[in-house]
Amino acid sequence: MKKKWFYRLLLSYSPILLFLVLLLILFFYLKWVSETKVRIQNTNALFASHVVSVLDSSMKTIEEFVLQQMLTDEMILDYINGREPSPPYTRLEISNRLTDIRTLFPFSGDVYLYKASGGEALSNRGLFKPGDEFADSAFLKEAVENRGTKGWTYPRIYRQYQSDAPTDVVSFAKPLPIMSSGGKGLVVVNVQLSAIQRALKAINSDTSGYMELTDARGATLFVKDTPPRTSWGISRVESHYTGWSLSVGIPESEQKLMSVFLNGWTLPALIVILLGIFILTYVTHRNYKPIEEIMMRIDRYALQRTFQLGRNPNHNEFQFISTALDNLMEKSNEFEAKHKDDLIIRRRYWFNELIAGTFSLSDSEWEAEAKELGLPGTFESTTVLVIVLDNREQFSGGYSKRDQTLFKFVVQGVLDEICGHHGVSVWSEWKEADQLCSIVYIGEARNQTNVLDISTQLKDWVATNLQFTVSISIGTTASDIEDIHQSYRDSMQAGHYRTLHGYNRVYPASEWKLKYQGDLYVHLQTAKATVKLIRAADPEWTEAFDRLFREIRQDGLSREQTAEVVNYIFYSLEKEMNEMPEELMAYWTEPFRRYSPASLLKKELIDDIRRELGEFLRLLADTLEEWRHKQPQSNLAEQIAAYLRLNYANPDISLDHLSDAFGLAPRVISKLFKANTGERFVDYVMSLRMTEARRLLAESELPVQAIGEQVGYPQVISFIRTFKRCVGTTPGEYRKQFSPE
Repeated sequence: MKKKWFYRLLLSYSPILLFLVLLLILFFYLKWVSETKVRIQNTNALFASHVVSVLDSSMKTIEEFVLQQMLTDEMILDYINGREPSPPYTRLEISNRLTDIRTLFPFSGDVYLYKASGGEALSNRGLFKPGDEFADSAFLKEAVENRGTKGWTYPRIYRQYQSDAPTDVVSFAKPLPIMSSGGKGLVVVNVQLSAIQRALKAINSDTSGYMELTDARGATLFVKDTPPRTSWGISRVESHYTGWSLSVGIPESEQKLMSVFLNGWTLPALIVILLGIFILTYVTHRNYKPIEEIMMRIDRYALQRTFQLGRNPNHNEFQFISTALDNLMEKSNEFEAKHKDDLIIRRRYWFNELIAGTFSLSDSEWEAEAKELGLPGTFESTTVLVIVLDNREQFSGGYSKRDQTLFKFVVQGVLDEICGHHGVSVWSEWKEADQLCSIVYIGEARNQTNVLDISTQLKDWVATNLQFTVSISIGTTASDIEDIHQSYRDSMQAGHYRTLHGYNRVYPASEWKLKYQGDLYVHLQTAKATVKLIRAADPEWTEAFDRLFREIRQDGLSREQTAEVVNYIFYSLEKEMNEMPEELMAYWTEPFRRYSPASLLKKELIDDIRRELGEFLRLLADTLEEWRHKQPQSNLAEQIAAYLRLNYANPDISLDHLSDAFGLAPRVISKLFKANTGERFVDYVMSLRMTEARRLLAESELPVQAIGEQVGYPQVISFIRTFKRCVGTTPGEYRKQFSPE
């Protein structure tokens, strides 16, 4: 590029020399002195702040890592909390972990634990029991009495064994367990001063300046070079974390040389005038360099764009700069928009972390993050609400995706407005497609009743103004960050009652506690009995089915437990279906195709599940009844069943006996009975006998042998064995359940 810009600037500045050089020469020198001092001072301060920041960061990292290990390492916690002596391999493992802590950071020295119950100290080098020569016992005793140290100590002499060479260290001691007020032990971490000094030497190795590090008492921890005689070249920075102070300054020789040079402003005016032209040219050239660099880059970019677009290489430089500035503003606006989107994503991310119980920010960190996100900085007196859109299947099928999004936006906006009228803040995010989670900041002067009013108003507004309803569950009150997850869990648990008690209701966790007290096995047995009655074409199956769901509601089964009962009914039906004749199996294929456990359990309310399951079972019973009426032997099977109900006490009852009574082959009778009743002949007779036996044991005082004979077992041993296999207890134990005692 031609230097036309350079010549333009030079010619522009030349007239100024004729009028102002004599007036500005003195001001230039004085200003130079002042600016030089300020820049040196700022540079020293920035360097000192950086070094102090590095030291603080290293020391904080050591402290935070050790405290985290003490909080999370179960072996160390068990060792400190235990009152019995720990096994040697446990102590060895803890010693190895302390060694790992020491070697993980460059500043770390020895780390050891003190267990109060045993009075022993365990370090990375060994175990010291009461009475052993532990060289650091004086410091440990003082730390135990003071329940740790307030931050890092002053430099002190440290060694573990008397034979060790003493080293200068700074230490900190924290009581264990970390979160407990009781003093069960201490953790002591030592940092060698020699490591800190080596680090400072490495930081200052490329400079020849003055550096001095002192502790809070003013004692020197590290010094390099002689401090300058004047104070203007020294910057001092104090660490709020360790209390140490770092002083940084330029070398005394350079300061002296600068002072001599700066005092040379008294040179003869003639020399200044002669040098004025040179200085003006130098200043012009220095000011021209950035412009030259900018123009070179613009020309390179313009040439590249010209080749790409096939345009004329002659272009207007100022127009190009204007276009570049417009592009810069456009990019800035795009960045601002992306920043707003990033805030939304961050809000959603931290919300999910809170709800999931994996929130990783401290209180102070959250305050800074919350300020940027526009949220309250504390979670004291907060409650989690879970707003669920009722009848999700109808809502999803009745509205388009766009309408669903609009309705959900309306629900969230109404909640914000209601909370604003009550003077409380709310933070809401859609956790699921039909589930809005909200953290309501109640405030110190309010209580749970205020949240209940907010929930009731929102529920009523949606029911009045929209074509659907919502159910709202209220969690317990949280006092800090860790309680948010528990409040959410309590809210979700209270929301389970929606399955039992219906839509468009508010479920506070303080009033709705889901505690199932019944026996799920009993409900499964009732379900199995219902299936048996359906298979036997017994009209009483409807009564058993109604009793099943009545007991489910009384015992308060959760949705998951209700799903187990429904799945068990389908399992029992499929098992019965596999044992049916092929022609009857064909009758049941169509109902099984139309209904499935998955389709039934899509229903959210237990009444809806009961209604559809009842329709399915009724369809099975009707098809079975239709098939039986088409069978010519169905009346014969009913006659056989009636005959067995009258003669089950006959010990000689058998298929051969029935063959003689009804004139059919035993195999034909067995197959006919199984196809029409769903039960084997043997099982049917045994069920009749055991039912009568239980009645006689509970209502009469007859001997067990006599009862066995009355129900068809002449041998008492056979009766007892069969009774225990069917009922689960012996006849005597069963009778004791009904005794007056």
